[in-house]
Amino acid sequence: MNGEPGLDVLRLTALLQELPVARTSLLDNLGRLRREVGPITAEISDALADHMNIRRGEVHEVQSFYSFLGVPPDALRVCTGPVCDCLGGKDLLARAQELAPPDLAVVEVPCLGHCELGPVGTRGDTMLPCLEEGGLEDAIAGRPGRAVTHQSGDGPALELGRRDGTLADYERRGGLALLRSPPSSEQVLGELRASGLVGYGGALFSTALKWEAVAREPAPRYVIVNADEGEPGTFKDRYVMELRPQLLIESALIAMRFVEATHGFIYLREEYAHARARLAGALEEFRASGLMAGTSIELVVGAGAYVCGDETAMLESMEGRRGMPRLKPPYPSQVGYLGRPTLINNVETLAHIPAILRNGGEWWAALGKNGAQGDRLWSLSGAVHRPGCYEAPNGVTLRELIDDYACGPTEEIGAIVPGGAASGILPPAALDVPMTRDALRDWGAGVGSAGVQVFPVSYPPLRLLAETMRFFAEESCQKCTPCRLGNRGMQHLIGELAAGRVAMPRWQAEEWLETMLQTSICGLGQGAPIPMRGAFRHWPAVFAQLGEP
Repeated sequence: MNGEPGLDVLRLTALLQELPVARTSLLDNLGRLRREVGPITAEISDALADHMNIRRGEVHEVQSFYSFLGVPPDALRVCTGPVCDCLGGKDLLARAQELAPPDLAVVEVPCLGHCELGPVGTRGDTMLPCLEEGGLEDAIAGRPGRAVTHQSGDGPALELGRRDGTLADYERRGGLALLRSPPSSEQVLGELRASGLVGYGGALFSTALKWEAVAREPAPRYVIVNADEGEPGTFKDRYVMELRPQLLIESALIAMRFVEATHGFIYLREEYAHARARLAGALEEFRASGLMAGTSIELVVGAGAYVCGDETAMLESMEGRRGMPRLKPPYPSQVGYLGRPTLINNVETLAHIPAILRNGGEWWAALGKNGAQGDRLWSLSGAVHRPGCYEAPNGVTLRELIDDYACGPTEEIGAIVPGGAASGILPPAALDVPMTRDALRDWGAGVGSAGVQVFPVSYPPLRLLAETMRFFAEESCQKCTPCRLGNRGMQHLIGELAAGRVAMPRWQAEEWLETMLQTSICGLGQGAPIPMRGAFRHWPAVFAQLGEP
């Protein structure tokens, strides 16, 4: 090993000896090398391949898929996602590029998962909230920035208004009782059915059905917590992990006991450094307490690929391959991690389980309104006075969320994204529509991951759509043609329209969107048409140049 310029060969050689050689450790190994040695270069990639006895080309294939592995550990990252763009993110990016010295990498990112603190950036693992030029100068100089704060409240199920510092704090609030005196599997399943709890990552699939399906499959089984929260405008899972990590771990252990799994995993979004530290500390406390005897939960850190929020892409990533979705069926409940039945739930879904089991499924279901069951966490960001994460009933209206929880809009509302980038774009006329699947379907939208983004009239809907489609185009894994070409085509269509040109007629765009919806492999390609069609429907004058559909 000759060593590239600037490469600490001695450190690399020593660290390699500490790294496990199992293929399932590839992503973690790459992440640790990046953090402790530097950006993954060809020489580092080849050295790791030799250490793990994997073909060099395979490791390079994986490394190149996760572009973040090539970013220096102390890079200055500036978010230009829709909310941050609305708040001046692109101007901050340009200013950062002007101010930064040659040895400091300045990187544009589509979302950092801290939308309530926008415009936002990071320097290394340090979050830079409510960024402005003075904050940029501090970050570039290495001076400490402002502390990250949480805006939330004490809802009846998740109680995020108070932070659990230690396992003892959590237990004083009633935690751990379900581990010390566990209910029977029949009781667990009965309460889940009565609650009507569904997956809060966006799919809204019945939790009871999923748990039951995995439990029916032959052992061994696995449990995975999907904490790869990458949908722009969504940060609710981060609040759970940063404020109440013990709640998540207890919930995961309850799930593991139900499906009789001895091994569990938490697949965590890379940008969530504070959540990573909180989870690691909480896991150590659980191990020391003896509550995890006979079981293990490992923390797996992603590398910045939004598509790994798809459960099958996440499985590919965990098994040491590129994070590309699998064809279904078979489903993960049948053939999941390492080919075994696997229960996968997102963070918030699991976090509701203890309250449901303590108070009863019927109690939890009654928390909903306007015909909906239960409650959930809503991420509120953008043009509101008090952006944050709030527990509120399913069936609440956008107006109630904005006025009663976020203290109202900062200026006249022009558009709302109701549940994350793939949930659609709504006009102000939809403010009083209940946030339920059925009610929003009539508006061509969905609840999604409950990431509510509020945009003022000064932020044109065409720009919002352009930034949304740019995100999908850049985050597509490129595996399937409809998504790969369709998202780039729609991004080009919107860019040309903004310049006063017509790239394709409306009827042709609709054909492309329908093809994406019907034939894309995963939710990225299937969801991307929703905001396009919503914008076509609610702002017809903006797209009049495209002609009739």
